Amino acid sequence: MRFKLVLLLLIFIISLNTSAQDRVFTNTYQTNVLPSGVKDLEYQVKWNTGRSNFYNSLEQRVEFEVGLGKNIQTSLYLNFNSKTLLDETSKQIIHDNSFGFSSEFKWKLSDPTINKIGSALYAEIGTNGEEWELEGKLLLDKQINNNLFALNIAEETEMEFVFENDKVKKVMEYPVNINLGWMYSISNHIGIGIEAKNFNDISPDEGWESSLLFAGPAFNFNGDGWYINLSCMPQIRNLKMTKEFPQNMDLSEHERFESRVLLSFNL
Repeated sequence: MRFKLVLLLLIFIISLNTSAQDRVFTNTYQTNVLPSGVKDLEYQVKWNTGRSNFYNSLEQRVEFEVGLGKNIQTSLYLNFNSKTLLDETSKQIIHDNSFGFSSEFKWKLSDPTINKIGSALYAEIGTNGEEWELEGKLLLDKQINNNLFALNIAEETEMEFVFENDKVKKVMEYPVNINLGWMYSISNHIGIGIEAKNFNDISPDEGWESSLLFAGPAFNFNGDGWYINLSCMPQIRNLKMTKEFPQNMDLSEHERFESRVLLSFNL
């Protein structure tokens, strides 16, 4: 009986320690949430490059994250995005900058170490004044010894207003994303793995337009109250070629290379 109590206490302590770091990937979310009252400040930057014409983009996010208790956490993001691209019509380099905000909630349903599988629900809403996005995700993960496996299934609703034929038009898109991550902990402070993403372009007018596969290495470094996640995910292939996107890759709407760095500190 005493051994069982000690074992349960150790599992509880481990679960608290692992929940203090709720992410080891840059794209794929885990089910862990911060304990009640614990706060994190997170900075992430994503660099995209490699389209059919000259293109570079830098997406930066500053996040304040707090645990609310009862397996719920919330976050507030400030988003700063910049793009540099070649305009085919004017043959000029165009610089485009935007600022926006977003907020997310994550509700943990089961634990990846204690239960058979970890599960959570995730919702995020955001805008930059021109475009609104609403995203919902199902999060699944499992810890097996030094291996962590995570799966996210996400559906987005994107609404943008454009000026066309002398009037304002609302454009809707409904992309579906599937993210998969595997991380192997070499030690208590270093992990190495792989992340993959399947991005599906879906619009009301054209239907299912493309299905892009991105995959590449992922790294995690962590210490006392901080962690750094790195990833590089090149575009591998267009799995669904259509008349809108007939090539093996989509380099008109998406990039060949995507790299992301995520840095987080406990407050």
